[in-house]
Amino acid sequence: MRKEQFIRQSKMSGRSKKILAVFLAAAMIAGNALTVLAEDVSGNNVETVEEKVEETSQESSGEASVEESGSQESTEEKPEESTSGEETTETESASSEETESSEGTEAPAETEEETETESETETESETANGSVSGNSVSGNDVEEETGFELTYVYDKEAVTVEGPDRAEEDEEFSFCVMVNKGYTLLEVTCGGEALTAEVTDAAETDGFSYVCEKVTEDTEIVIKSEKEAEEERIFEKKDVIIGNGRATVTIKAAADDENLKDAELVADEEKADSRLLEEYALNEGMEYLSHIDFGLHFEKKAEDGSMEEVQPSKPVKVTITFTKELSFDSEVQKAELLHVTAKDGKQEKAEKAADLYEMAAVAYYSARNTQIPGMKKVITFETDSFSPFPIMLMHVVEDEEYTPLSWANSGNYNYVPGNSKWKADPIDNSKPTTSGIQVDVSHVKKDGYIIYTIPAGFSSQTININATEDVKTMLEGSYVPGDEALFTIKIVNNSVYTFNYVKNSFYGGTESNAYMYEDSDPKYQCVIDMSSSSGLAATGGWVNGATGFDGSPILNYSSNPAGNGWGISRTANEALQYLLQNYCDKEDKKDSQGKDFEFTSNSGKNQRFYTDEYLGKALKRAGYTGIGQLSNYYIDYYNNVKGTNITKLEDLAPSYLYNSLFKGNRMYVRETNPEVVELGYNFFYNMGTRIVPEDTKGLSKSQFTIGNWMRNETGFEGEIESLLGEVAPGNSYELPGFKMEIDFLYISNAYMDMDYGFTFGLQLTRNNPPTPPEIPAPEEPAPGNPTPADTPTPTVTAAVLGESAAPDAAVLGEALPPQVGVLGESKGPGTGDSAPIAAWGLAALGTAAFLAVYAMKKRRKTKDI
Repeated sequence: MRKEQFIRQSKMSGRSKKILAVFLAAAMIAGNALTVLAEDVSGNNVETVEEKVEETSQESSGEASVEESGSQESTEEKPEESTSGEETTETESASSEETESSEGTEAPAETEEETETESETETESETANGSVSGNSVSGNDVEEETGFELTYVYDKEAVTVEGPDRAEEDEEFSFCVMVNKGYTLLEVTCGGEALTAEVTDAAETDGFSYVCEKVTEDTEIVIKSEKEAEEERIFEKKDVIIGNGRATVTIKAAADDENLKDAELVADEEKADSRLLEEYALNEGMEYLSHIDFGLHFEKKAEDGSMEEVQPSKPVKVTITFTKELSFDSEVQKAELLHVTAKDGKQEKAEKAADLYEMAAVAYYSARNTQIPGMKKVITFETDSFSPFPIMLMHVVEDEEYTPLSWANSGNYNYVPGNSKWKADPIDNSKPTTSGIQVDVSHVKKDGYIIYTIPAGFSSQTININATEDVKTMLEGSYVPGDEALFTIKIVNNSVYTFNYVKNSFYGGTESNAYMYEDSDPKYQCVIDMSSSSGLAATGGWVNGATGFDGSPILNYSSNPAGNGWGISRTANEALQYLLQNYCDKEDKKDSQGKDFEFTSNSGKNQRFYTDEYLGKALKRAGYTGIGQLSNYYIDYYNNVKGTNITKLEDLAPSYLYNSLFKGNRMYVRETNPEVVELGYNFFYNMGTRIVPEDTKGLSKSQFTIGNWMRNETGFEGEIESLLGEVAPGNSYELPGFKMEIDFLYISNAYMDMDYGFTFGLQLTRNNPPTPPEIPAPEEPAPGNPTPADTPTPTVTAAVLGESAAPDAAVLGEALPPQVGVLGESKGPGTGDSAPIAAWGLAALGTAAFLAVYAMKKRRKTKDI
């Protein structure tokens, strides 16, 4: 930016000079020639503050505005500065007619792995605080699907369902249910709310359409149906003893099942082979504790009168309703009703008939289990054969069965909280902009300017400019990696004082949250919650023990795991995938098709794998103490894969950070390991976010990270000092245009919805006006030697800085009224002597001739400008 001087001089025409000469001759005869002459010379260079402000306004209105949106950048060429310091009206006109040219920036092509994108417009407060609190990083999640997952639960034999797999927030969606022959549709619910069919397909009377409104989370659509009523035979057995509980057993069978004609239902304690049960538990990743023997079968009389067991010829439906619930010891973590099949009188295989109980301890829950914990009062199942139905009591297998990593905790770890290689002194932005300074942000949206005006009458010795809240107003919003935002500062001096820039006072930096923090504040945590649709429950708060490079504690303030905070999110990176594949709960290792389970999707079910609780358990199995040593695991994993020997996470190569550690789907769980959180926070401000001048003066853009501004490592202080070295009255000054840039490459999915902030400011100090000279005290007259009465004391007039001292009390631009002397004589200026009128007339004529020549030269010079 350039410092612009606005100088305008009053101009007189030749005719005015001639009239002036005549006027002077008349004034000479009246005895006031020198007074008029002195006033004219003083008034010839009059420059008012109002004229300067007017010209400043004209200059500002001629400048082209610069706007940026998304990842596009608008630039303009500015007129060259006049070497004489004065700008003609032709130059101003040309400047106002300049046009902007806009070039689109092309984002790097996506890789095959980055085909899924997540649109992040969650602006609860998101909405990276310049201090830009309230701004957040959005987008660039190139791997995950958008919107919420829709899950349809129904009997595939009864109905066919067609509908979308996902829906955006608050989006209305529809789906169709086709009912197969022989079945009846009972109820359709979306997120627990019953729906009414919107349209019945006239051609297909068994086709129904439904509409579900305003999806706000992963949603389950449950379609209940039943087989059309047939003639049934009902078997019922009341007050059946099952372990320490009691129940009613009801069986529905086909009325035409001849095998069950005249049969009766029998409940007893039929023994099950415990070896089959132990094998079943082991295959489930559980440990067998014990079981409750229970059996059901049908009997009827044989021809010889004895009772014999019979099997149904068609499947039957069994319902067990507990009138007195079973109770279990605290060691029991899970109970299932099994069905043991037999052949030729020998028990061969145990299979699950129904889930019965799951303990309420959060530490046990399988990450994929969506059952409500506790004892079930009613269980149902179908079977076509009767044999033992034991209740199996189990608990989770102890961790000794997992072999720790050979390289676990094998390295050196030199991390010291808050002691980063990027360490910088905190910016104290607690002092606000000096009272009386006028702040105008109305030009921000259109022109990118924040204007600070020093008003007329302002007289403070120092000026502090703190742009924290002003930049916040200007930049508040969501930004995606690759975005830029242009802004600058103008300073207008309407006072009568000159101000100087205070060397090294210009600062840029983060807005520290240290002033908000107390040790007693809650700390962030996120745990498994089986009653939640996302399977998560979070408590908002600070990251325990984390301190940024700027000395600031790091806040994950939202109580919603998908909400915003100053820390990064945990992602499904390759190191955590490796950990989960090898050290997850055994029952979570395989999917429903028996294949290795994929932990990469960010669906509600998979997010539970990335909580401190689940990962902490996996880390213990791998040879670490828990989630507190996640940073050690990352270091060991990197050293093992890369063959290196790093000792702290900030020594990781930047390419590894954005390609691996911070890559992968965001799991809506904020990171809690202090070293990992600090790394993410420090990397963002020292590598991923810049405040770059439009003209970098040949310096690399990487010089202008927020961290470099804080450490005074930009090399730009000299430019700031030259631009604001002197802020003179009636002038306008402009800092360079700055661009806030979020690096497209470095800022990956871990930063999604991360709030960020920066601030900057400077100081000016006033030049004091010169001290008026001391007036010597009049000498005491010696006795008998009085002071002559015709010798007046000289009058000293003090000038204000930047203005000429006007003679006596004259109004600027007016001549003093003639001062009448004794006996018609005229007083000379500043003297008590008198002179004859003829002598003053000769002096006045010589002066008038000189003034006429001066005016002609001045007129010629004005035409040449």
